[in-house]
Amino acid sequence: MKHVTQLKVLFSGEPVGLLLLRDRQCWFQYDAHWLQHGFDLSPQTMPFSIQPQLPLEPTFHGLHGVFHDSLPDGWGLLLMDRFFKRQFHWDPHEITLTDRLASLHKRPMGALEYEPAMQEEVVSETVDLMALAHDAERVLSGKSRAVLNQLRLLGGSPGGARPKVTVGLSENSDECVSGLTDLPAGFSHWLVKFRGMDDPKDAGCIEKSYMDMAVMAGIKMPRGRLIQLTEGKKHEVFYAVERFDREGNIKRHMLTLSGYLYADHRLPSLDYNALLTATGRLTHDIQEIRRAFRLMVFNILAHNRDDHTKNFAFLHSRSGQWELAPGFDLTFSSGMGNQHTTAINGSGNPSRKDIQTIAVAHSIDNWESILDEVMLATTHWKNIAMQNQVTKQSIKQIAAAIDTIRKRLRR
Repeated sequence: MKHVTQLKVLFSGEPVGLLLLRDRQCWFQYDAHWLQHGFDLSPQTMPFSIQPQLPLEPTFHGLHGVFHDSLPDGWGLLLMDRFFKRQFHWDPHEITLTDRLASLHKRPMGALEYEPAMQEEVVSETVDLMALAHDAERVLSGKSRAVLNQLRLLGGSPGGARPKVTVGLSENSDECVSGLTDLPAGFSHWLVKFRGMDDPKDAGCIEKSYMDMAVMAGIKMPRGRLIQLTEGKKHEVFYAVERFDREGNIKRHMLTLSGYLYADHRLPSLDYNALLTATGRLTHDIQEIRRAFRLMVFNILAHNRDDHTKNFAFLHSRSGQWELAPGFDLTFSSGMGNQHTTAINGSGNPSRKDIQTIAVAHSIDNWESILDEVMLATTHWKNIAMQNQVTKQSIKQIAAAIDTIRKRLRR
C-alpha cells in the first residue's frame, strides 16, 4: 500500500478543494466552484482564494488548522495506529497526515470528508455498547493488540483521551445502531463515552451532573443522558451526549479554537481573552461573546481546569453565520498542576479581579450578574450529583473544591 499524497476535501459530499502532500507539508487549494458558492472554512486564518496555500503556522506539523480538527486525539490515534500497523505494517512515525485523513474518510467530527478512502468501511447495523466497552477496556489494558474493526470505525474519529464511540440512539436509548450512515426515523446521532483506565467508576455520572449544573448556570448544552447496562454481574453507566455537529442527518462544519488559532491543545497556549476575541471576530455578536464569558466563569467556579483549546468550538450555519458551539467536555478536572489550561487574565488560579478585567476588556457590563448566576448554580452540586448516582466520596471531594473557589470569588 502506498502512502496517500493527494486528497479531495469535501463538505458533505460537495468538493471544497485539494490537499497535496509535498516534503511533509500540505498545500491546499480551494475548488473554483466552492469559491463562488461556498464559504471560508477558517475566516482570517486561511485565505479564501484560488491560490495554493501552506498552513498559516507550523503548529500542526505541516497541516492547516481546520483540517487538523478532523483528526482524533489520544484514543482515536491509538486505534488508528493499531489499524495502520496491522494493515500496512507502518509504525506511527511512518504514517503521514494525509494517510490519517484518508483513513477517516467520511467519519470526522464536523462536516468535512476526505477522498479517496484508505479502506472500505463496513460495520454492522446494530451496535452492542457493552461489547464495545469491553473491547475498549481490552485495548487500553494492553490485553488486545488487534484492531477491532467496529471499535475503530465507531471510536476512531472523536477527540479526547477517553474511549468513546459515535452511534445512533433511539429516543429512549433502548436501541443503538451505527452512526456512520444516515439514521432511520426515531434515531439521532450521539457520542457515548466509556471509562478510561484512570477514571473513577462514576466518571459518566459526574459528567452528566456537570451538564445539568451548566444548564442551570445558563450554559447552552447539547442533550445528555446516562445509559445503564447490565451483563451478568457487571453493571456499567455510560454518559451519552447528543452530537451538536449533526442536525438530523445533516452535517455541520465545526472549527475548534485550536484549529482556528493554531494553538496546540496539549499545552497551556492561550488566555480566555483569545477565546472571547476569536468569538467576536467570527460571530460579530456581543451575545456570543457573553456566552463565551459565561462558559469561562462556569469552568472557573466548577473547577473544570482541563479547559484546553480543543474544548471550545464554533459552528457554521446554513444561513452563513458563525456561532459558539454548545458547551462540551465539562467535568471536574484539576488540569496541569491544579491550574487552568487556558489562563484567565494570565492566571491559572484567577481572582475576582481577573474575571472583571476580562469582562471590561470585552464590554461585558453585566459580568457580576453572570458571575452570581453561575455561582448560584454551583451551590446545587450536591443535589444534582445525588440524582445522577455520583458516589458520596466524589460528591464530597468536588463540593469541597467548588466551595473553596466560590468563597474566594464572592463579593
